Amino acid sequence: MRANIDKEIQSRSEIISEITFTKTNGQAILIGNSIRILDNNLDLVEEITNNQPQIVDIIGISDSLFNQTKEICNAFWYVKVKGNTINGIVNGRQVFEIQNSKQDTSFTVDGNQIEILTTDFLGMGVDYNGDIMGCPVDQPILIKDKKNNYFGLVDLTQNEYSKKASWDNEYPFFEIRSDDGCYDKIESIIVDGTEIRLKIHRRWQEGKNDYEVLLNFVDNKYKAEYLNFGEIKYE
Repeated sequence: MRANIDKEIQSRSEIISEITFTKTNGQAILIGNSIRILDNNLDLVEEITNNQPQIVDIIGISDSLFNQTKEICNAFWYVKVKGNTINGIVNGRQVFEIQNSKQDTSFTVDGNQIEILTTDFLGMGVDYNGDIMGCPVDQPILIKDKKNNYFGLVDLTQNEYSKKASWDNEYPFFEIRSDDGCYDKIESIIVDGTEIRLKIHRRWQEGKNDYEVLLNFVDNKYKAEYLNFGEIKYE
C-alpha cells in the first residue's frame, strides 16, 4: 500500500500545470529559517531567510500531495498563505495549521483569557487516507494571551527531562504530542502568580507516565521548562 501511495504522489508531482487548490479559512504559523514564496506557476517570487515564525492566514491547500524527493515522508501539500510580509504559495512542511485544541486548555487568570492551541503541519505525517505512514512530525503549541497581547510559540528550555520526553530530539519549541508514538493529555493547569504549571499524562502503546511543565512569560515571550519526567509504567 505504501508503494502505491508513493507512486501516486510522484505521478501527481509531475503535473504542475494541473495543480488546484481548495479554498480554506484558517490560520497557521510559518516555521523555517528559509521560506520560499512561489507564484501560481510555482515559480520563485522571493526567498525569506532568517525568518522569524509568523502567523498567517491560510487561503487554500492543494488538492494533491507533492514531493521533491523519493522519500515519501518528505511529501507535502502546497499552501496559499497571506500575512504581513508574505503573500503566495509555500511548502506545507513549513506550515503549521492552528487547531482548536481538543483538550480543555482555555482558562482565565484575573480576567485575562489564555488559550493553549495545538497545531498540525501540512506535510506527510502519521497517516494518509487511513493508511499508517509513521512519518515523524513536529507538533508545537501556541499560546494566545490577551492581556500580554501575545499569540505565538513557546520556547523550550532544554534539560535532561525534555530530552527524555522527545527521545533526544532537541526541538526548540514546546510540543503536546498526539501521534503513533504517544498521546499527551493535559490533566490540570495550576496558576501561581505569573507561573503556569501543566500536569500532563502521556500514553504509549506499551505504557504510560506523568510529568510537569512550567510556563513563564518572560521578555515578551512564553517559555517552557520540564520540571520532571515520571517513571514509565509498562502495561
